[in-house]
Parts: sequence; C-alpha cells; structure tokens
Amino acid sequence: MLFVAILMMTATMAIIPVCNVLWSLAIVLALMGFFMGTIDTVANVSMISLYGKDVSPFLQTMHFFYGVGAFVSPMIAQPFLLNEDCSRFIDNTTKITIKDDNDTYPAETLEDAQKKTHINYAFWTMSLFMVPVIFLSLLLVTRRCFHKLLNNENHNSFAEKQYENMGDKTAESKENLEETSPVNKGYIILVAFLCAVLMFLYDGLQATYGGYVYSYSVKGPVKLPKYDAAYLNALFWGMFAAGRLISIVLATRVSPTIMLFGNIIGCTFGVLMMLALRYNQIMLIIGTCLMGFFMSSVFPTALSLTEKYINVTPTITSVLVFSAATGEMSLPVIVGHEFERKGPISFLVISLILCFLSVITYMSLWLAGSVSTPYQEFKVVRWWNSCMSRQKPGKEETELMNQQVLYYSQMHSDLSDNSLADQDASIMRSELVLKD
Repeated sequence: MLFVAILMMTATMAIIPVCNVLWSLAIVLALMGFFMGTIDTVANVSMISLYGKDVSPFLQTMHFFYGVGAFVSPMIAQPFLLNEDCSRFIDNTTKITIKDDNDTYPAETLEDAQKKTHINYAFWTMSLFMVPVIFLSLLLVTRRCFHKLLNNENHNSFAEKQYENMGDKTAESKENLEETSPVNKGYIILVAFLCAVLMFLYDGLQATYGGYVYSYSVKGPVKLPKYDAAYLNALFWGMFAAGRLISIVLATRVSPTIMLFGNIIGCTFGVLMMLALRYNQIMLIIGTCLMGFFMSSVFPTALSLTEKYINVTPTITSVLVFSAATGEMSLPVIVGHEFERKGPISFLVISLILCFLSVITYMSLWLAGSVSTPYQEFKVVRWWNSCMSRQKPGKEETELMNQQVLYYSQMHSDLSDNSLADQDASIMRSELVLKD
C-alpha cells in the first residue's frame, strides 16, 4: 500500500502542470489527496505496530519530517513564481495597480502573467524528489518477498526463528490480555472519540493559522508589508519544524500526557497574547513563534496518548487521521468566510475558541483515561508519577530491554526451561514450609 500510494502521489504531482481545464485538475488533486491520506494512515499504523507503547519518539521523528517538508517546499516553489496578485485579471479589471515601492506589476494581462510564471517546474522538481522514495519503498517490498522466499525454503537463521517464536508468544499474550481486560468497548469508543475531536481541532487550527497568518498580518491591525508578512509565514513553519525536532528528545523524557498539556497551554497563551495586544507587531511575531512551536507535536503526541490508554488498531488510526483531515479541510473554510464577513480580527477570535475547546477536550480525555485500570485513583501524586516517563532508580521496568535482547541477540539464554521449572518448584516448597 505504501509503495502504490507513493508512486501515485508522484505521478499526480507531475501531471498537475499539464491540466488545462478545471475538471481535470480537480480529479488529479482528488487522487493526490486520497493517496496522501493513505500514506499518512499507513505510516502511523506501521509505527504503532512496530513500537507499541514506546512509539512516542518515533512518531515525533516521522512528523518532524512533515514539518521540514512544509518549511522547505515554499522555498522550492518561490523562484518559479511571478510573486504577483493576479486577482485583478480574474475579476476582469484592466486597471494597473501600483506597488508599494512605486513600481508597476511585471504583467499587464493574464496571458502575460502565465508566460512569466514557471510553476510547472516547481511541481516537476517535487516529483523528482519523490523518485528516491519510490525506490526505497520498492526495496521494502522486494525485501519482504525475499524473506518469504527464504522462509518457504526453510533457511531461517536462529535469530529469525527466535523472533518468530517471540512474535507468537506476544500474539498469544495479547489475545489473553484482551480476553481478561476489564476495558469495555464503550471506553475504547470514548477515548478514540475524544482524541479524534482533539485532532480535528488542532489540525484545523494548524491549517487555518498557516494559511491565514499572511493575510491577517497584511490586512489586520498590524498591517505588515507583504515581504515581512511572507517572512512571518516562513517563521511559523520554521518554528513548526523546530518544535517537532525538539519533541523527539522530549518524547524520551516526558510522557505524552505532560507534552500534550504543554502544547495546548502554549497555543492558548500565544493566541491570548496576540488578541490582547493585537496592535503590537512584536507580539504578533512572538505569538506566531509560540503557535508554530507548541502546535507542532500535537498530532503525534495525541496519537501516543491514545496508545497509552487503549490499544490503537488500524481502524482507530484511520478514524483519527480522517478526523484530522476533516478539520484541516473544513475549519479554514469557516475562517475564510468569517475573515471576509467580520474582518481580520475574527481569525484570532476563532483560533482562541478552538484553543478553549481543545482544553475542554483534553481534560475530558485525561479524566476518561484516569478511570481505566492503571489510573483508578485521582490523587495528584499518583497522577504525577504516572505522567513522568522516568521511574525511580531500582524500579525501572526491564520489559523493553528484555524484548530487545530476545529480538536481536543470537546468544542462548543461560536459563533453560528445566532451571525455571526447578526455581518454581523451590518457591512452592518454601511457601508450603512457611504455611506449616
């Protein structure tokens, strides 16, 4: 699925400049969106299936490169753009508008603007960047087929047999855990629903802020020049990428509960400051940095928190990704209508409302997780200890270390089954002596 989705995404991106009518462009963009959603879902499901409860830093790493792409792609497209507002051609107005620097626009007609714009090279450049990814995904497919061929010929090494045995035991233990787990379907649906709402709000807020911060800074109370507004937009995506890079390290030290709480509070504080001091240019820059930084790791952190509370299946992951994509599609449309109807200040007002709704959703998600088996008590001390990922010295769980040894070590264990049985028998005898 990953190979086919990447191949089709590359093909549709290369076809976009060839589309000359609207319906063909709409079909190509719809196909691209479908396969981009497939890549997003498959990548998240694969990460969770590989690393389970320890998926947080790996999800942060994967989503960090999403931020890098969002930051670099406008730089790739910028040299091929005319950097001119062509709406006057679309509105059939023939008057030549004068720029702020008293220079006329480089194009006088729509045909002239099309000739001077070479945006097709930007799409083809991005398509070329996807070609190595196609070969890497193809390598994964051929590698899996090669291993299946070796398994059929019974040429598995000792490490592969040990890995398969451990996989069978893990599957059996998961089945037993699901049979004896007190968590019902209603609880799973509740946690998945709250996380889906949170992703809906924050992916919508991310798309809204990234799409309208330029227009707000130009038309809003600050009224920045267009060049400064473009740098402000780049600053947002740069802080977005930096936040995801730092989140990789934080995910190994801090639990998803604390990280998500900090993300939500940081975004809310940034919007509040920009709204309270909306005429201050410095506060707009600081607020944009805060929004980009704290908003960056909401999606992977929320996904890790859901995995902490319940077992995230591919179906649940698909629902979460669909909810996030729905917010990314619908909320910018709502903000766009209000931006034209109520003015630029509605951009910050709606962003603040989304932040407040996310605070309520987060508290509901935390309370829902608190009533599960690992969180039966509401004491602050127990909550703090459960939030911190690092445990006290001498009480660290060695489950992950044992799994790594069993997965990757080719050395035989010093403890055989007979020795373990002898230990169990001696323990039972000691218990009988104590009872007597």
